[in-house]
Formats: sequence, C-alpha cells, structure tokens
Amino acid sequence: MKNLKFIIPNLFTTISLISALFALQFSFEEKFVWAAWLIAVSMFCDGLDGKFARLLNASSKFGMQFDTLSDFVAFGVVPAFLAYKASLNEFGVLGGCISIFYVLCGGFRLVRFSLKTETSGEKNPFIGLPIPAAGGLIASFVILNYYIWNTIVNPKIFLSLVFISSVLMVSKIEYLPIEKRAKLSKEAKFFILLAFVSIVIALRFSYFVFGIWILIYIFYGIVRHIILKIKGKAIV
Repeated sequence: MKNLKFIIPNLFTTISLISALFALQFSFEEKFVWAAWLIAVSMFCDGLDGKFARLLNASSKFGMQFDTLSDFVAFGVVPAFLAYKASLNEFGVLGGCISIFYVLCGGFRLVRFSLKTETSGEKNPFIGLPIPAAGGLIASFVILNYYIWNTIVNPKIFLSLVFISSVLMVSKIEYLPIEKRAKLSKEAKFFILLAFVSIVIALRFSYFVFGIWILIYIFYGIVRHIILKIKGKAIV
C-alpha cells in the first residue's frame, strides 16, 4: 500500500507511452487521424501523471526519468514520423531532415528541462515550447486537415509548422506551467473561460478545438516573451 501512490502516476505515464506506440503503428499503416488522436491521448495522460504525482506527493527520480523517456517517444519520435509519413516525405531529403531536426530539438528540450529541474528543484520556468505542445501542434494540424479535406492540403505549410515548432522548443521563450498561471488572476480567468467555451464547442467540433487550444498556448508564450523583452525582463 505504501508504494501504491507511486504506481498511479507511473501508470498514466505507461498508458501515454503505449498510446504513442499504437500511434506509431497507425502512422506506419497510414491511418493518420487515428495516430494523431492517440498523440492527444498521450498528452492527456502526460498531464495526469504529473498532477497525481504532486497530489499524492509521489514524485521520484524513476518517475521523472520514465516520464522523460515517454515524452521523447510520444511527442518527439512519433509526431515526427507521423508528419513524415503524412506529408513531409514528398520533400525527399529536406522532409527527412526537418523530421530528424524536430526529434533532435525535442530531445534537447527534454534534457535541458530535466537538468534545470534537478539543479533548481522546480519546474518553473519552462524555457522553450514544451514538447507535448509541439507534438500536439503536429497532431492537431493532421486532424484538422483530414477532417475537412481528407488530406494535407498544403504540405509546405506543414513543413514550415514542423520546423517552427522545432525552433520554438529550443528557444528562450518562457512558457509558464498551468498551475503557475493561477497566480496571475487575469490569465487564470481567461483560461478558465476559454476552457468552458472549448468544452461546449468540443461537443461538436473536437477536431477544431484541439488545434485552437495548442495555438493559443503557443502564441501566449510568444506574445508574453515580446512584452517581457520590451520591459527588459525576458530571459536571455
């Protein structure tokens, strides 16, 4: 019973990893929408493992390392392979290089985060776009395109999106964790309102809301970074 509290967070990490491996298989079979939604499932489970670890006071070095490994597969390797199979292979060597670049940037982002967490003992600030958000951006783009057009209508935009998300992961842009935003009342109210509206809309347009949520989070960090830069408070 004493170790049960440690099993629960790791269980969600395990489910996240299994979901990602199924997404890899579906990508190989060119069932791209299924693969993309499974990445979304991995994102959901990845959020829950951290929540339960904090709630149960069940954080451990094993859990953190396991979570990092799961994130690298679920939001690094799998989205890159999905993007390549769905569209980037049309660009030949360039498409392959962009996909590999995404994986490398994701790995760098995770290592930088892990080292900073070990040395500071905190998970704030998030420097660079979190890898689950980058993977979610790729997945949501695939979902949106296939639900509306049943294909990737503009491969060049997709190629640029994968490259931009890669660069954002290794950037110095600060993305605050959701639990830290609660201290910022205006931002907290905005995200609560957005969540409520999203739930209502998601009942009918789930494929659309997923992408909007990711884009809002990404642009939130960019705009916030620009404002801090102007005020001279940005991380350099």
